[in-house]
Amino acid sequence: MTSNVNYIIEHIVTARMSEPSSGGRKSHAKNNEKVIIKSKSSDSSSTFKESIGKSNVGDIIKSIEMAYHRDWKRQKLEFARSFLSRTWAGIPLPVLSVCGRGTQEIRYSTYLAYFLDQSKSHGLGSRYLDGILAFMGYKSIDTYQAIVMPEKWLGYIEEKQKVINCYCDIVISCDSCLVFIEQKINSAESVNPNSDTKQLERYDIAIGKNQEFSNKEQIRIFLTPTGKISQNSPNWKSLSYTDLATIGIGILHSSGLSSVARENLKRFLIDMVLGPFKKEEIELHELIEYAEKAITTNNFSDRLRFDQLVSHNTMLVNLLMEG
Repeated sequence: MTSNVNYIIEHIVTARMSEPSSGGRKSHAKNNEKVIIKSKSSDSSSTFKESIGKSNVGDIIKSIEMAYHRDWKRQKLEFARSFLSRTWAGIPLPVLSVCGRGTQEIRYSTYLAYFLDQSKSHGLGSRYLDGILAFMGYKSIDTYQAIVMPEKWLGYIEEKQKVINCYCDIVISCDSCLVFIEQKINSAESVNPNSDTKQLERYDIAIGKNQEFSNKEQIRIFLTPTGKISQNSPNWKSLSYTDLATIGIGILHSSGLSSVARENLKRFLIDMVLGPFKKEEIELHELIEYAEKAITTNNFSDRLRFDQLVSHNTMLVNLLMEG
């Protein structure tokens, strides 16, 4: 190919994935990784076809793979080795993700409430609650002796001649404010057959009527996997599970954490990443498996697969690399 022309080469390199391991995991052999290499020609299509004809496509592919391997060894080999060394002896066991996904929202709400409660024995004190409040823009709230109440009764509303009780997943009472956290993992705001009013609107009404909540600033948080904004009440600020993990990683980077606190927090955060996001445990094992393959073999598809797994599981990889 002449150096005077900017070629557009569009070729799909199909790399068939490796056979399944002896552990019986589902084979990815049928999943083809497509690498599309594009370049643009300033000449006509006939010139482009002529230039391609003069080149051996096999040689082009080979040179691309060689360049990929050179870059990978220079930029990613050390990371793959470090990742493998961190996970070789095992990973922190996620408490909830290994137990199935039944009654997901209740289990995860209880789990989150535990780590927000400084009186519990997780070793974090008020760090995680303080981190969430700071992330939401509330940096000066005194959380000393904050009281965390899962499944807190907010009050009731009356509609269609029926009494409708309202319960919030987590309510936290601080000295000068109240924090309400309502969590949704897979479902939208719940519907009540006796009410035409949406869930968060019902909660707003109940909170407004309850004298217990009348003398403090109120912070209302709507927690979903993606940080979905409520379309029904502007009073609830959105928060995502990625945000929860990001806050936790920041705490892991801080000083003064005991080894027990770090381990507890890592397990919790891995649960947050694996559970609500519905990531299969096999992805975790794949990361470790392909890290080893990428290091020990010179196989293009193995290294490409490892890179893709890292890219698709950035938050999980960051947690595992915390050591």
